[in-house]
Amino acid sequence: MTPAEQLLFLRSPGKSLPKLAEVLDQETSTFVKYDPTRLTHTFQTELLDYLDDTPRTDFGQTKWLTCLTARQMGKSLAVEYGMYSKTAYTPGWDHVCIADIDERAKYLHKRVHQMHIRWPENLRAPTLRGNELLQLTFDPTIGGKMRVMSAETSAVGIGQSPDSFHGSECAFWSDFSGTMSMIYPSMVNRANSLAVFECTPWLAGNDWHEHVVMAREERGRHMYLFKPFWDGVLNRRPWDRTWAPDQEELKLLNEYRTKGLNLHNLAFRRSIMDTDAEIRRNPELFKVFYPFDDVTCWITGAQSAIPGHALDKHKRDNLISSKEGYYERAAPDPECRYVIGVDPCGHASRDHAAFQVLEVSHEGWVQVAWFADHADPLAFSRKLQEVGLRYRRALICVENNGVGQAVVSLLRDWNYPNLYYDDKGRPGITTSGPSLEQMTAQLIDALMDNLVLHDKRTIDQLMTYKNDKRIEENAASELVRGAPSKRRRERHHWDSVSALMFAVIGARVTPKGKARPKELPAGDNPIHTGLYKANERAEEWKKIQSRRRALGIRANPWYK
Repeated sequence: MTPAEQLLFLRSPGKSLPKLAEVLDQETSTFVKYDPTRLTHTFQTELLDYLDDTPRTDFGQTKWLTCLTARQMGKSLAVEYGMYSKTAYTPGWDHVCIADIDERAKYLHKRVHQMHIRWPENLRAPTLRGNELLQLTFDPTIGGKMRVMSAETSAVGIGQSPDSFHGSECAFWSDFSGTMSMIYPSMVNRANSLAVFECTPWLAGNDWHEHVVMAREERGRHMYLFKPFWDGVLNRRPWDRTWAPDQEELKLLNEYRTKGLNLHNLAFRRSIMDTDAEIRRNPELFKVFYPFDDVTCWITGAQSAIPGHALDKHKRDNLISSKEGYYERAAPDPECRYVIGVDPCGHASRDHAAFQVLEVSHEGWVQVAWFADHADPLAFSRKLQEVGLRYRRALICVENNGVGQAVVSLLRDWNYPNLYYDDKGRPGITTSGPSLEQMTAQLIDALMDNLVLHDKRTIDQLMTYKNDKRIEENAASELVRGAPSKRRRERHHWDSVSALMFAVIGARVTPKGKARPKELPAGDNPIHTGLYKANERAEEWKKIQSRRRALGIRANPWYK
């Protein structure tokens, strides 16, 4: 092997660690050769694959990995071990690790230092100082520097410019988003920078949850890796042949057996639930620290407007994780009717638009298509009309407050044939404090009864929804006050929930069944193509209602 080939070998974590590294074994507390499959079946192997052959974006920049997995999978140490190979043998390489607390930062560095001093002496990268506490500084002609810090430190992110970054136990940082906002600028334009963020699940709606959702949707440079708890080799116990699975265990086996869950993993679950006092008091915490999937693992906040039990049946492993934009799960059924709920947008760059398409039949209200993205009102309205016509002239229910007027006006000008009108003959849905309370209650009823969801983003937003429209602060108020509001998150965080609310309103008044809707005679169209004065609009509406009564149709077929 030539010196150049030897150097490439040493820089590669996937090659050098299994051959040269000795680490403290978690099970036996003895030093053993590093083996990525000793502790996890696939997680650590895939992590090393990321470090060895990092995927790149369309712009040629390296992607940043977010890992969500269970306790005791060696995720923090595996990242630091892998970064050791990069740092020790790449001149000038700067690696930064930020842990949630000072004790964990010291622990991580101690374990890496233990591996360093057991590295074969003839291949070990020399360090400049032997008494370093929270960093390793290698000879600059051979390697770089490894630094470990605590998120508890004031302004911890300022002044960093790392080649590689590791965020450890991100959910438990005092201010994850604030800290990262100071670090991102130093990394975002570095084409070859590496970053790994990792933690167990925690509270739905906190900064870590929002980051995971972003990574799962692969926004920007982010990519995502989830592993259930049974990927951990140690997360198993012998299953006694005299035991019989209880109803909950049978349910879990039925849902996750094809994903790898077995009786030995359930025996481990029994052991943890018997011995961990916190989990014994609150069994739902097992799914948080030892997740089965990346949907049911989050703790729903007590202040959420949607109670956790209303979402239980919707948290499934087969939910669709779609990116921003339009996603269609099922084509139109000629025997079904369709409703589209719309949360419109304005021209502001921070504003988000969304719509939800529900198929209405005796089988239930099924989410068959959805859209969520930044879009100007004209482009959004064109897409809305296109989808509405595709789904058999679906009933479109638009919030007509503020920016919604633009979408309503465009759909009317384009003669869209099935626009929702309120009981006063006005197009769209007018929202207010009392009506939002009622709509939230109707949404909860639908979630518990006949609504079937398939979009993972919608579930994520439902878990954190806090009736945001009631506490929304407009942009003008923020400018006057001089700072973004702390009472709610960015507007687009619950756009899909708002659209779903309006879709439920339409579904409640849409006739069920798989019979085709009764066609109206030509000319009997409730869409007004011109501009009407208030009295002219009322008279036109009366004529339409009169013709419908003559045909034996309810005066307003969209209302009970």
